[in-house]
Amino acid sequence: MERNWEPTNMNILSNKQIQCFLKRMLTLLIMLLLLGLVFSQIMIEDFKTQILKHDHELAGALLDNEVNPADITAAFIATKTQQDISAGQELLSETGYSTSPNNRSLEEVHHLLIKYRLIIFISIAVFGALLLTAFFLYFKYQQKDIDRSVSVISSFMDGNTSVRMESEEEGGLSKLYGAINTIATSLNAHIDDEKRTKEFLKATLTDVSHQLKTPLASMKMCIEIIQTEAENELLIKRFSTKAALALEHMEILIQSLLKITKLDAGTIPLHKTKQNVAILLHEIVTDFEIRMEQEHKTITLSGSDIFLLCDKDWMIEAIGNVIKNGLDHMEEYGHINISWTRTPMLTKIVIQDNGNGIHPADIHHIFKRFYRSRFSKDTQGIGLGLSLAKSIVEAHNGTISVNSTSEKGSTFTFEFITLTDL
Repeated sequence: MERNWEPTNMNILSNKQIQCFLKRMLTLLIMLLLLGLVFSQIMIEDFKTQILKHDHELAGALLDNEVNPADITAAFIATKTQQDISAGQELLSETGYSTSPNNRSLEEVHHLLIKYRLIIFISIAVFGALLLTAFFLYFKYQQKDIDRSVSVISSFMDGNTSVRMESEEEGGLSKLYGAINTIATSLNAHIDDEKRTKEFLKATLTDVSHQLKTPLASMKMCIEIIQTEAENELLIKRFSTKAALALEHMEILIQSLLKITKLDAGTIPLHKTKQNVAILLHEIVTDFEIRMEQEHKTITLSGSDIFLLCDKDWMIEAIGNVIKNGLDHMEEYGHINISWTRTPMLTKIVIQDNGNGIHPADIHHIFKRFYRSRFSKDTQGIGLGLSLAKSIVEAHNGTISVNSTSEKGSTFTFEFITLTDL
């Protein structure tokens, strides 16, 4: 099934790693802001101190020149106008007083500027170092996470298909890891399916070659005898019949194998329709009437008028194989009873015979392909009938089970989920 992955319209702030990184950046910015406020306040206080020192020096100099203290105080306290400022600038300019760095009166100011330039430079350097450290740690963590992921992927590619990427955090990488894990699980499932398919094909080819060996050898022998005894009509007729039987045996074997393989591969579409169980079973039993007459065996049917959703032809094959198996393993005058019931949950078909039963050593193997009991008196079967029946029932989402007592008979039970109209 194709899955379309859509881009995630996820808010970048939902990524915990980015959240942590941004918190650290915000902390650094707040620290820088607070540091700037502290430095600015220190600078203001230093400049205030320098201005007051200059005023004190000026007032002292005026006192030394016997200026009236009242006039000095008035000059410092009085509100200055723009005219006063202009007059002062003109006077000082005439005396050579300026803002030049060589002005001895401004040396302290220049010292303060140098001091704070140095402080600002150091602060920027420290902040830059912290910022670079934060970026380094963030990308180092990202790289470590990526390296770990690459290691997991490499391990998976080397055959360790059980490994998965682990991430307890939310965010883009976590979602990426989740998607990669989904792909890995899907690939692992395909790998397992491929292994099972190869094992199945290997086992099937082994079984087929083993099963074909006997009829092929028989046909080869018959043909050789016919070729060497071309004048003996009775012998030719006898071995021609044997060759035909061997060929028929091979045909049944190949057809049964093809049916099972197609069912298991899911390449056969089931055309399910509502079938009346009573009518369906009567039709199946009719096919065995001649054989039952010849072998003096009987089949009875009992059940209510119920319906089963199934593929008619395949269900006839499955039930017919179980009935045939019962007839093959019972003595003359044997009997098979077929009953069916329906509950709100299950539709059940039970096939019970009074034949030879199944040996306890065989009970768990009878649905295996080509299984032939060493206790069975039937030497003509190919061991695919019950296996085919099981594949058909399972293709209908049903189950088939067996209970048996040696020398007393067997009971095969078909169970299908009852589908109701809601």
